[in-house]
Amino acid sequence: MSTLGGDAEEKILRALLAEELRISNKHLPAKRVPLKQLLEMEYPCVRLRDGTLHYFRKRELRELAEVARDLADRLLLPILIVLRSDMGEGTAVIDDEVAARVVARLLGINHRGGPLHLYRPQVAELRERFDTVFQIAIFIPLDQVDKGF
Repeated sequence: MSTLGGDAEEKILRALLAEELRISNKHLPAKRVPLKQLLEMEYPCVRLRDGTLHYFRKRELRELAEVARDLADRLLLPILIVLRSDMGEGTAVIDDEVAARVVARLLGINHRGGPLHLYRPQVAELRERFDTVFQIAIFIPLDQVDKGF
């Protein structure tokens, strides 16, 4: 039997979940960099939240530039694919509008604006073709905590 009240327990659970997500997402960039700038770097990279560097393959950047030439100065890398437990198993989202347009081009799908919803096979295809360009983030809405995710 718990000695804490319901509100206190909920605050603790939410704080623990927030910390776990922070740790799970430490591989994400502290700041994203435009494709155009990365193409000009000898060793294209970004600093991650944990202080390490993430390097991009130049081949992947050049291939991406072929598809996103008109957006190279606005396309920030790495592109974040957010796994959303609240949208069903295997569902991911790209919220960045510029990245969503580029990813739709890469996959040959129609995109009318707003977040781009992806499914496991599409994410796998993107990661296979552009391993260093995409990073996966985990998102769990706090209202899902009570449902066991």
